Amino acid sequence: LMFLSYHVGYDLDGIIATQAKSMGVKMPERGPFYDECHAMVQKVKAEHPEQRYIFIAWCLLITTLLPLSFAWYLTAPSVAAGIATALVFEAYFLNIFHTRHHKGEKLYGVPLLDRLTSPIYEVVDNTWGYMPEAWRRNHHVRHHINTNNEVDPDLPAMYPIIRMFPSQPKLWFHKFQTFYWPLMMPLSVARFPISNVLEHGGNPIYFLLWVTMMFVLPALVNGRDGLLCSALINVFAGYSITYKFAVSHSHEELVDWDSVQTATTDADHVDKWLVQQITESTSWGGYWSTLLCGGLNLQIEHHLAPSVDPPLLAFIAPKLRKICEKHKLKYVAEPTFFHAAAKFHARLWKLG
Repeated sequence: LMFLSYHVGYDLDGIIATQAKSMGVKMPERGPFYDECHAMVQKVKAEHPEQRYIFIAWCLLITTLLPLSFAWYLTAPSVAAGIATALVFEAYFLNIFHTRHHKGEKLYGVPLLDRLTSPIYEVVDNTWGYMPEAWRRNHHVRHHINTNNEVDPDLPAMYPIIRMFPSQPKLWFHKFQTFYWPLMMPLSVARFPISNVLEHGGNPIYFLLWVTMMFVLPALVNGRDGLLCSALINVFAGYSITYKFAVSHSHEELVDWDSVQTATTDADHVDKWLVQQITESTSWGGYWSTLLCGGLNLQIEHHLAPSVDPPLLAFIAPKLRKICEKHKLKYVAEPTFFHAAAKFHARLWKLG
């Protein structure tokens, strides 16, 4: 499943099949629904080659803004500096971190660019983000392959604090979950450097660097104002990033089923799994939201083709919607993030 998922839209029957044969690897079976989606993504990629260059330019801009925003926050702490730094960090993790690891650390596909930027990204990822080794295991294998079931470490793992699915037993305090959900957001991003060390066995040097950059230096240079600005960055990023992930797989209209377990053949298994990916995700927004959010807003399309350049997802979306209409599959989409967030809270209320 992972092999097929990460090669949607790529040359499966050409270069990839040849390489697999030379290595003695048998190509997995594919169902007709997979092939239809695969052909559609290939066509979109061929029709919009410019999106690759737009994404490269966008990632290089984010890379440039990262140290500039940090310098602003460290030398002149303010509400504007804190929010700007949080937004740049969010852009980094939604676009560069997320896409780079989905692409096997080949973010740009340009060897020189990837070699030059990789050391920078490794430091940022391990210091402020989710330790890449742990993220790849939890995100690629557990989340993308087992979306919304008990193996998924994202929303299902929030139980018993949050009840996201009907199969989870309801507890008395879940009636309040739509109201206390926002109270859980402020530290949702700041916890990663701590979790990297305590849970995933990460290098403590990165943790010390995080403490120095987020607490020691701000306090030494600007005292209380520096610490308050650091707190603003963590809180703002926590709300903004976590909400965008949360609304992706928890919507009032999403179906709750596990069709993969009813498959009778390998090809049938692949198709039913792909249908599950589509019907248990939510998409919102258009092209600009897709560019800014690294495609995380178009979660249906991202789960269909996780390794394509994110801006392409905006062109895949209308074609995938037509495929879903043809096969009578539920395609859940909202016009904006705020509409998606409202339906997310409606689900929390309904399940509470």
